[in-house]
Amino acid sequence: MSSLDNALRLLSLLDREQPRLRVTDAAAELGLPKSSVSRLLSTLERAGLVEREGERRGFCAGPELFRLGSLFRTRLPPEERVDEALRGMVARFPATGYVGVLHGTDLVILRLHEGFHPVRFIQQPGSVIPAYGTAVGRALLARLPAATLRTALPPHISLPPRAVDMSRATMLAELSRVTARGFAEYEHPGLGIAAIGVAVRLAPARELGFALCIGREAMTRAMRAEIIAALTGTARDVGGLCGDPAWMGASPPRRD
Repeated sequence: MSSLDNALRLLSLLDREQPRLRVTDAAAELGLPKSSVSRLLSTLERAGLVEREGERRGFCAGPELFRLGSLFRTRLPPEERVDEALRGMVARFPATGYVGVLHGTDLVILRLHEGFHPVRFIQQPGSVIPAYGTAVGRALLARLPAATLRTALPPHISLPPRAVDMSRATMLAELSRVTARGFAEYEHPGLGIAAIGVAVRLAPARELGFALCIGREAMTRAMRAEIIAALTGTARDVGGLCGDPAWMGASPPRRD
């Protein structure tokens, strides 16, 4: 059992700060002989738990660790996977995260994730908002059939508190672009906020949307691209597990 314990201690050293294990460094950190560490790493390599990166670069995580990690992640319900991802995003970006669903053409906010720099304009869980006045709502509306949208949306869409004023035809064209790109965007110049949202089908007739909202002054071009990649990446992961045809095998979105 001591060999197993030491092997587990070796694997526990791997993280984002230390993605590679070198025999000398690992031996010093664990207080083990270099010969013992070398034998353990060779055993872990044969099991696929680590991979050698050249003779002197050390060992990195192997494919077997990825397989086992994937098994653990599939145990998480889709909603929890989305929440987990949003928590990571609001820790990374100066943004607020939202999760919501459609009720007719309204958006119902289910969950709110505040980060280290929360946006001034906050919508609390339970809030009901016309979906076309939010990024996450537009992402969800874009999943509806065009015939449904033409019937459900008024000829002229006006929502002054959210700086929305356009014809139904203009909104339908915008939702068509959302479908083509894989994400929706919304800006409120008066409030100084911008948002990007995506939607994923968890099961038949069960769509979930999620978005990040951020101050416009903080939304650089590079950050916009990173946020789009983070949101659509999560949608592809969750959609792939749930069999969402919109995300299965989807290529990275256009960010123009």
